[in-house]
Amino acid sequence: MKEQFKLSRQIYLILGFVLVLALVIQTSRMDSLLKIGGKLNGWQSISAANAVNPLSEQDVASLNEEKILLLYDAAEKYSVRIKGHTEQLLSYMKKKRDLVDVKDYQGAGEGYDSIIITFSNLEKLSDNEWLEKFVEEGGRILFAATPVVGSTFYRIYRKLGIDEVGDYAISKGLVTKTNILVNYKNEEFSEKIIENTSLQIHISAATRLHAESKERIPLLWDIPYGKGLFVVFNGTMLQEKTSRGFLTGAISLLKEDNLYPVINSKLVYIDDFPAPFPIGYQEDIFQIYKRSMIRFFKEVWWPDMVRLETKYDLKYTGVVIQSYDNNTKAPFDAVSDNTNLITYGREVLKRGGEIGIHGYNHQSLTFDPRAHEAFGYSKWDSVSSMEESIRTVVSLVDSTLPMNELHNYVPPSNVLSKEGREALKAAWPGLKSISSIYSEDANNLGYVQEFEVAPDGIVELPRITSGFLEDEFNEWAMANAATSIGVFSHFIHPDDILDRERSFPYTWEQLYGMLKKFMDIVHNKYGWLRSTTATEAGIELERYSMSQPHFDYKPDRIEGYVNQYAGGKLYYYLRSDKKITREDNCTVTRIDDETYLVEVEDEHFTIGLEG
Repeated sequence: MKEQFKLSRQIYLILGFVLVLALVIQTSRMDSLLKIGGKLNGWQSISAANAVNPLSEQDVASLNEEKILLLYDAAEKYSVRIKGHTEQLLSYMKKKRDLVDVKDYQGAGEGYDSIIITFSNLEKLSDNEWLEKFVEEGGRILFAATPVVGSTFYRIYRKLGIDEVGDYAISKGLVTKTNILVNYKNEEFSEKIIENTSLQIHISAATRLHAESKERIPLLWDIPYGKGLFVVFNGTMLQEKTSRGFLTGAISLLKEDNLYPVINSKLVYIDDFPAPFPIGYQEDIFQIYKRSMIRFFKEVWWPDMVRLETKYDLKYTGVVIQSYDNNTKAPFDAVSDNTNLITYGREVLKRGGEIGIHGYNHQSLTFDPRAHEAFGYSKWDSVSSMEESIRTVVSLVDSTLPMNELHNYVPPSNVLSKEGREALKAAWPGLKSISSIYSEDANNLGYVQEFEVAPDGIVELPRITSGFLEDEFNEWAMANAATSIGVFSHFIHPDDILDRERSFPYTWEQLYGMLKKFMDIVHNKYGWLRSTTATEAGIELERYSMSQPHFDYKPDRIEGYVNQYAGGKLYYYLRSDKKITREDNCTVTRIDDETYLVEVEDEHFTIGLEG
């Protein structure tokens, strides 16, 4: 008789375990898992109604706080530019300051601890012999522009630490001698990105040199005089927004122990993602990978981006494009292939990231014909069509990824008009933040932002650097932003590999390697920056903006008080050569020579100092 085949109990148990494991893996890939615990990326606005104020107005007035006089020349465009950047930095640093046009100033520094002068011709100062006396008695002065050689200069140049004076010259590149930029001591930037008009000079041994050109022309130094300090910048680059970190370092020299708030955030945006990928084959990609474009992005590009995200503790904020049609007149196609949105949107969210909006299509929300011509865009027929395009893409994302709250908008080509911004608000009640660009736009087309909460409540959250290519200017801009406001914010596009201007002649491995090298620099020099999504960073920017810190500087400690404290953590950089002896209601972490990150979780904190 033929024996009947039977499975043992152990085999059944093994098969059952494999089945359960398969179900668990499949469930982990399902949208339903993302819904556990409520919506993702919810915006919890910081409420002024719940904020506390440890100090009254009288208490604030009694504190030993630094007060700065910013003198500028309204008749000189160069001075006005430096003044604008300095004023914004002092606002970020939350320092008390007065801004006065030099033609209106008749004082001698009374009532101020420090003075910043943003013009070159010191002859414009009325009866300027008070400058030396102000410093001799304990004041500090920063000359933020290359001085004009004249009678006042010749009277004081020795006191400024200058031994010999020559002609003006173009000084090329920059070499840091101290950590005037945090964690950038003894680093070099080339003449390709930095040039200054400088005096050819020799400085005395009594000075402390912070930066010089590649030809060794001194650019920034300080020298004690009496009880105070002169700080001198011998260049013109402080009129550029990307030099704000360097200017922050110079301002920090005006106080022996200098504490200022930072946002402490690291962001990476992927524009046009998720979006429809190109169909078919691209010759260069196919020769290397033997894959169609869709398979290349799925099997090569995205796995590499996940590896980058994991290695450097990143959180991606992907911003959606629904279609690449050029339609700028309602109605808009509500039916769309949302395969990529489902697949990659879910992947981004599972890894702690966020999905925002780039647009229904890649048409900037503007009526400006210059933008249409520059980017080859179509003209919008009305504001109502702009609004309807936004409603269409918001509806698609909401229905496809219902677990994700939509809050962040990135303008296509970083262009957004006043009408477009109003259209966004009207069509998208959940809009909380806009992320365009931080650097100045030479063509005056871009939507250029500061880190702030706009009067209408929208958080302005600009991006600072971009691209895969190795770029020295990116590193300069990154270091300056990390030093001044404690932010790294970078964006890329999946199709950078397909764009000749953005990638040629590099392969994907080379582009990925260059981005990885850049992230290595960021991680090694600014590893303390918190990885955040756009929503998380926007909430922290609200907290930072609302807070009103006050510091009482004493010989052995700094007493910190935060009015409008709404809970959560606040962060500060401390520049001091003293030893930290006490940390009350705060954590102080050394991040560079004589530089600390201070983490605060209370409206009153104390940092003990010795030395």
